[in-house]
Amino acid sequence: MALSRSPRRPTYASLGAFLFLIGVGSAPLDPALAQRDSVAPNPDSTGVAGQVVDRHTHEPIHAGQVVVLGTHVTVTTDSSGRFALSALTPGSYAIEVHAVGYAPVTWLATIEARHLLRHLFELDPLPVELPEVVVKGKVPLAERRFVDFERRRRSGMGYFITQQQIERSGAATLIDLLVSARGVQQVCLTNDCVAKMVRSPPGCYPQYYLDGVESTAYFARHTPPRDVRGVEIYRGASETPGEFEGSNSGCGVIVIWTKSSP
Repeated sequence: MALSRSPRRPTYASLGAFLFLIGVGSAPLDPALAQRDSVAPNPDSTGVAGQVVDRHTHEPIHAGQVVVLGTHVTVTTDSSGRFALSALTPGSYAIEVHAVGYAPVTWLATIEARHLLRHLFELDPLPVELPEVVVKGKVPLAERRFVDFERRRRSGMGYFITQQQIERSGAATLIDLLVSARGVQQVCLTNDCVAKMVRSPPGCYPQYYLDGVESTAYFARHTPPRDVRGVEIYRGASETPGEFEGSNSGCGVIVIWTKSSP
């Protein structure tokens, strides 16, 4: 006689797994949660995570630069204004945040081992002040070009050396002047020393512009400091303005403005 077999009842474990799969399949992924997970992948994380926003509108600031001063550590904010500085050693740090069109801010932080600090950075937009202009004739091209130099200097992107700084430095060569900038180092090859961005890989040397025109590195870097009115240094593609994105700008850009430009 055949015995009837009672239907197998689902266990609580299998039922729980089924409900879990349903929940995972139907719930959308929270981008903010994904960002937090990427910031702190394990409980041993040591660093800083945060967001950069406009102080007045609280809108996120995209492509802002977050730099740990005194180190080579720098990151760029994403489309939500978020960033993460991970794998830092415990200690005290000065963290500088700047973005185009905003006044930079510096935050002093003490980081403990296996602790992730979170901070909201609120940046103030730079005021746009239009000075009174008295038109007496055509403004020389050199002066018109230098207006853009000052505009870019106020934006907070890149490193700028003014004529006053050049005169005070007493630099004998242009390379002596360039290596005074943070993130620029001197590399000597076959009795000729050149400037190189610290973050650039070996053999990757900056693109030079002379009075706004792309120039050869040899000609530009031998410009005497006494003939230089100002220098702009952009240490990577993330801070280089569009007008200086040349053939080799990925290795950094050095823009030299002379006193005798037409």
